[in-house]
Amino acid sequence: MQEHKLRGHTIISIAIFVGGIVFIALGIGIFSKAANFSETVVQDYLDNKTSGVKSIIAKTVTDALSPTINTLTHVSKGITTSIAAFLCLVGIGICMLGIGLFKVKYLAWIITVVLMFVAIVIDVLGLGFVGGSLPSSPDDKGIMSADFAYLLIGIMIAHLLANAFIIYYLTKKSTASIFNLELSKNV
Repeated sequence: MQEHKLRGHTIISIAIFVGGIVFIALGIGIFSKAANFSETVVQDYLDNKTSGVKSIIAKTVTDALSPTINTLTHVSKGITTSIAAFLCLVGIGICMLGIGLFKVKYLAWIITVVLMFVAIVIDVLGLGFVGGSLPSSPDDKGIMSADFAYLLIGIMIAHLLANAFIIYYLTKKSTASIFNLELSKNV
């Protein structure tokens, strides 16, 4: 019986560890995209848009906006890099949480249960946002395509159900007793 309990909590800890790796990979991917983005890309785009127009006004406006575009590009690059670094740090924390669960640490159990509740709230809010951004009519483009919105909704529902199962499993009396036993050994 004890072996079965350990197997279930091991699967959850490995899944959480893999989730942390996904966060780290996402952060690295965003960081590499931000590092490769150049402010000249926007300027080249504007130059190409106005190259067909022989208007001196279009060229003057593009030249006047150039410093502002460069500044906005640098700011957005900084924000994107900060988000990437944050995702990497969160991923490292999640990996450490998975290792703590694997080692049957009581603090890891508490943090996991709390974070799963937070993740459920975020999923519900995300479902509301994505559901609200669906196109209201076939002619309406909306914020995102309907196919992408349905994909996001499916992912969020699966994530919500997985988090609910993890909370259920970790708070079961038999599973929680494993972590409480670890706490009583250390006291």
